[in-house]
Amino acid sequence: MKVGYIGLGTMGLPMARRLIEAGHEVWVVSRSRGPIEKAISWGAKEAESPYDLAGNVEFLFSALPMPDTVEEVFLGENGVIAGGKEGLIIADHSTVSPALNRKIYEKGKEKGISYLDAPVSGGPMGAEAGTLTIMCGGEEEAFRKVKPLLEAMGKLIVRVGEIGSGSVVKLINNLLVGIHTVALSEAFVMGAKAGIDPEVMRRIIKASTGHSYMIDRTLDLIQDRDFTQRFSIRLLHKDIKIALRLAEELGIPLRVGKVSGEYIGKAEEAGYGPLDMAALIRPLEEEAGIEVRRREKKDPSSVE
Repeated sequence: MKVGYIGLGTMGLPMARRLIEAGHEVWVVSRSRGPIEKAISWGAKEAESPYDLAGNVEFLFSALPMPDTVEEVFLGENGVIAGGKEGLIIADHSTVSPALNRKIYEKGKEKGISYLDAPVSGGPMGAEAGTLTIMCGGEEEAFRKVKPLLEAMGKLIVRVGEIGSGSVVKLINNLLVGIHTVALSEAFVMGAKAGIDPEVMRRIIKASTGHSYMIDRTLDLIQDRDFTQRFSIRLLHKDIKIALRLAEELGIPLRVGKVSGEYIGKAEEAGYGPLDMAALIRPLEEEAGIEVRRREKKDPSSVE
């Protein structure tokens, strides 16, 4: 298949590679030169712009960080909808509002272009392994046609419903990601301040009812003080704000979500925005005067 990919970031680049390795002719566009060169070295071809790319492929995927970028790439003068031809099928993996999904969908429909919102979960490791969860909103026929391509990138691929419904589920997922990460930050700082080894705490909680996936995802990074960006606080805060706006539109008072969003926003304001969301623990560590660091095990049998 002739496939386009726009946005070769931490998620888009490995996803594009999966499509290349599946044997498709992949054309790419991205802001940064380095990822483009990598994609070309794997066998991709470079298009000059979203407009040119859209006119040259049958299917188009994208993974872009911010809503204004998504809107420009799809609806701008040199964008995908302007350059796309009738029959083009788009699956956008960006996390944006359902309202923006519907706006792009309607503009595409005027030209006979199909558009699916198809946000993903699983992080860069899932993108590299091709094990992402992909939640899609849009028309059944377009989903059926694009699903074989999505299977090169994901393990669980679900059509949730009509346009925008995939984004609703993704926003709920990331709302929980934010809440859980703030909660585990409080819990492990409290334990460390009380003198408990974080690894002992994790072992007990993992076998108990308070465990969450985010502890497994985050605690090793915290203990090793590795806050290199995988999914940044800045992007998480963006997603939480979109989720809170959606909840307001629906008349749902997300009290815990709001408090977590405020905490995440303050962490971004404090300069932690570019770091991985594991760094959400840092402001609380500073306030408590303690760091959740990995300890040397004096008695391995006490933890193993």
